[in-house]
Amino acid sequence: MQTTPTYDAANGLVPGTPDVRGRLAYFSAQAVVEGQDSWAAVMEVVGAMRSSGWEVEVFCPEYAPGVRPGVPARLHAIRAATRRLGHALSSVDALYVRAHPLAWGAVRRADRAEVPVIHEVNGSWDDAFAAWPWTRAVAPAVIAVQRAQYRSAAALIAVSEGIAAWLERVTGRSDVVVSPNGANARLFRPGLPKPQHLPETYVVFFGQFALWQRIDVLLEAHERPEWPADVHLVVVGDGAARPLVEQAAARSERVRYLGMLPYAEVAPVVANALTAAVLTYAPERAGYSPLKLYESMSCGVPVICSDTPGQAEYVRAERAGIVVPPLDPDAVAAAVAELAADRTRAREAGARGRRAVEERYSWDARARQRLAVVEAAVADMRAPDQISDAAPSGL
Repeated sequence: MQTTPTYDAANGLVPGTPDVRGRLAYFSAQAVVEGQDSWAAVMEVVGAMRSSGWEVEVFCPEYAPGVRPGVPARLHAIRAATRRLGHALSSVDALYVRAHPLAWGAVRRADRAEVPVIHEVNGSWDDAFAAWPWTRAVAPAVIAVQRAQYRSAAALIAVSEGIAAWLERVTGRSDVVVSPNGANARLFRPGLPKPQHLPETYVVFFGQFALWQRIDVLLEAHERPEWPADVHLVVVGDGAARPLVEQAAARSERVRYLGMLPYAEVAPVVANALTAAVLTYAPERAGYSPLKLYESMSCGVPVICSDTPGQAEYVRAERAGIVVPPLDPDAVAAAVAELAADRTRAREAGARGRRAVEERYSWDARARQRLAVVEAAVADMRAPDQISDAAPSGL
């Protein structure tokens, strides 16, 4: 009997249950690389699905370590991943796609094999054009390919209400399921030992340095007079805004840039912070579901977040921190000062956030939501065959 592995972020694959509920292929046209937000979003869901009794195989492009591939190399690697997937489709019950225009080849192969396709949508095509401006030159083709994928899908999962509303608008569908991102509550938890090199009291920012993450606002807030003199800023990650972080660290001893850390090493940095900053904002984005929000709450750390859909409503509902106006460094500095002056308030807000993750916002809970969508799509695909097989002879 085949044993289904479970995934643990700290320890890797370990033996799981012997009962196999189904077989799923997971396709990502982006490389799944540790240290990037997409790595956790993919591997945590895959691991939780495996723990639930599903065999899951991940297909994604692969590159040599440290290599930043150009467009031809990326296309070649995506085609190779698509071919590998094609060989496996005859033995799976469904294909789960992390939505991407270049997943088109994988989707077409699944359609020909009569395998139901479920798309997890993390943003709109306008988000992609903002991230990669050169793609605007082929915008009509990108939109046509993506719209066709969404319309033909067996099911659509959106990671925020805003993205769900956008999907319904551009596809005409009304069956989009909302399942936001989450946190590994076993890895990101309170009480982790504090790394020795960290300052006594600090605000943490971690994750992707995309421009819409608005680390520029946090760096400005750090320089405001309202920001307490004894509170440092610790930054973990990498991305487009890295030069801003490096310049701030060179100017001020109160800014500590740790670079990119392995996934498991991020949690102790977060768990020992005074507060975590989640300031995502960009008017052109359809919606947000930042992993750092749930991971901070999971660590029992209060959150300072911008008043942006997909994050602010969770902080307010759980009373897990302070919501500030977008693009307002003065408000961010004042919020830091409030939490630094009232540590009891900070601890209580953090504890409420931790309870919310344990009850509703863990990756285990998110994976159960998404598996329910997968299983419904598989059942719908099989239904006509079952009806046909059950029909009395002679009809």
